[in-house]
Amino acid sequence: MVFGVRGRYAVLFGRGDVRLLEEEVPEPKGNEVLVRVGACGICTGDLYAYLGYRVWFSTPTRFGHEPAGEVIAVGPNVSGVKPGDRVAALVASGYGCYADYFIAKGDAVAKLPDDLPFEYGIGEPLGAVVNGVRQAAPRAGDSVAVVGAGFMGTLLIQALSRMNLSSLVAVDVRDDRLRLAKEYGATATLNSSNPNFDSEVKELAPVGFDVVIEASGNPEGLLTAVKLVRRKGRVAIFSYYPHPVTVDVRDWDAKGIEVVMAVPARSDSYSNDLKVAVELLKRGVFDLRRLITHRWRLDQIKEAFEYASKKPRDYIKGVIMP
Repeated sequence: MVFGVRGRYAVLFGRGDVRLLEEEVPEPKGNEVLVRVGACGICTGDLYAYLGYRVWFSTPTRFGHEPAGEVIAVGPNVSGVKPGDRVAALVASGYGCYADYFIAKGDAVAKLPDDLPFEYGIGEPLGAVVNGVRQAAPRAGDSVAVVGAGFMGTLLIQALSRMNLSSLVAVDVRDDRLRLAKEYGATATLNSSNPNFDSEVKELAPVGFDVVIEASGNPEGLLTAVKLVRRKGRVAIFSYYPHPVTVDVRDWDAKGIEVVMAVPARSDSYSNDLKVAVELLKRGVFDLRRLITHRWRLDQIKEAFEYASKKPRDYIKGVIMP
């Protein structure tokens, strides 16, 4: 057992100020599971907080919420997982997963395949995609566009590509990201910075798309989504915006569109989304091998955040691996 030894954890104190502290590794109680971190994904929201933007949590705080790791011990009321199991998890309140160890609830973990490297099993973003697709609610035969072909947008493409849509179009300003989206299941791509963008849209979707999912996190992406959707179509906002966004609701009114928030706060059960996502991962619906581009040790976390927050062209998704 590891109880009594000291483990490291990261605390974000404010803009650009992340530090490693130590504490004794806690013993799990009741329905708790103690997990040794194998990898924790660097969420864009965490990068926003590091840059000093307003996010859904305040500082100082432990942070990191996209973990995968090995179960070390379980509380007396836990069933279904045991020490030695490899799991994706949702972190319990008060803990962060840029750390050596963390506590999760026993019903908020999902077993990973034994041969899957931890960095390819970070399940929380996949759970967000499962919920996002449910909220966007495309039907078989619909035409769908995803605006933003970054890490999360590409995961959306992977999930949507299995849904018997009439078309699935990725939209971005970078051709390299669009090529990757095409390889992951997009039936066509559109570069919104292309001077011929409007005519290309008309060719692919003469009356607009039935459903458009905004996954760029950029206010321009939301404007593009409204431009792409058909009359009485649906715009699903999947992104988190670090700054206030100004929209002209007259454009929404003119088309009579439906706008839905396809975000985790809309989920009926985020732990169930995680478990569904891990099952889809096991079936090959999700594949993170080409999307995890950078890896850092826990003691390199400030270096990692400095690099990732600059959005270099070679970066898609980074992980912290203690």
